[in-house]
Amino acid sequence: MFAAAVPLHAQARCQIGNVAVIPVATDSNQLLTRGAIDGHPVRVLIDTGSNMSFIWRSAAERLGLRSIGRTRMRLFGLGGESSVDATFVEELQVQVFTVKGVRLPVAGDLPSDIDFIFGQDFLARSSVEFDLRHGVVRTMKTSGCSPAELPYWAKTYSMADLIASPRDAQAIRVNVVLNGHAVRALIDSGSSVSLLTKSVADSIGVRYIGSNARVVGIGRRSLATWIVDVQSFKLGDERINNTRLLVAELGKYQTMQRIGSRIPVVAGTEPAMLLGMDFLRAHRVLIDNATRKMVFTYEGGPIFQISKPDESNAASSDTAGPASAGN
Repeated sequence: MFAAAVPLHAQARCQIGNVAVIPVATDSNQLLTRGAIDGHPVRVLIDTGSNMSFIWRSAAERLGLRSIGRTRMRLFGLGGESSVDATFVEELQVQVFTVKGVRLPVAGDLPSDIDFIFGQDFLARSSVEFDLRHGVVRTMKTSGCSPAELPYWAKTYSMADLIASPRDAQAIRVNVVLNGHAVRALIDSGSSVSLLTKSVADSIGVRYIGSNARVVGIGRRSLATWIVDVQSFKLGDERINNTRLLVAELGKYQTMQRIGSRIPVVAGTEPAMLLGMDFLRAHRVLIDNATRKMVFTYEGGPIFQISKPDESNAASSDTAGPASAGN
């Protein structure tokens, strides 16, 4: 880890320092980085939708990690239920983050090419910047900054308040406005695309135009998705008119404690919308815990994807850019 002053055009009292710079890559809209468990390389998913980090069960088996007992916890997510085992590792490393002699949860029932979920229990310890156009996620420490001083990379920006219940303080939640209705959304880098829950979609007057591929999560089941027309989406100062979103029954299998998009929250508190990797790839975003603000700038490309994610960040007919944005 290291600290470095970030050049600012704002007042000298505002200090923004890097705690860690995490090189990342996107593969089919998965936010990936490298790590190691007991010296063995592992593929790591950075998942802000999960407030618990854990080893995927197929990876634990491949690495020969011994189970030290099944916990009393069961996790529920988009794919239903997964029981949670535990294992002990001598060393966990995710880029510059290193923990020695740690007991870790093991979950996830379907085979996966992801080995480790890097969640909010690590990321929420500091502010986080998603600069995916330059291939990095930065954990940061801010001090003495007004919200207007936070977007050090741009003169114009959009801003939204972070909201959290005492039970779910680690989650990155914001209020968005869909067709004039306030909707609570979760910033979820573990979801490859943004999703709106069906009950909310039905209540705000969207138009269904077709079905789409099914989505899966931590359990063995999957959810149907639909494509809908939305008249307007607004987050902070950013507004998108006449766009399309994917809809799914996000809480269908969530009957117990939820810990994230793949691992859910207490039933009834699940977010109405997930702002996923399509949204994050189209923006540069700083989540600042000191001011409880999210500041972001539109970087170009599709904001909401309704087709299969690709590795291009070029504009497509699947979505539109913001109609207005900036302070």
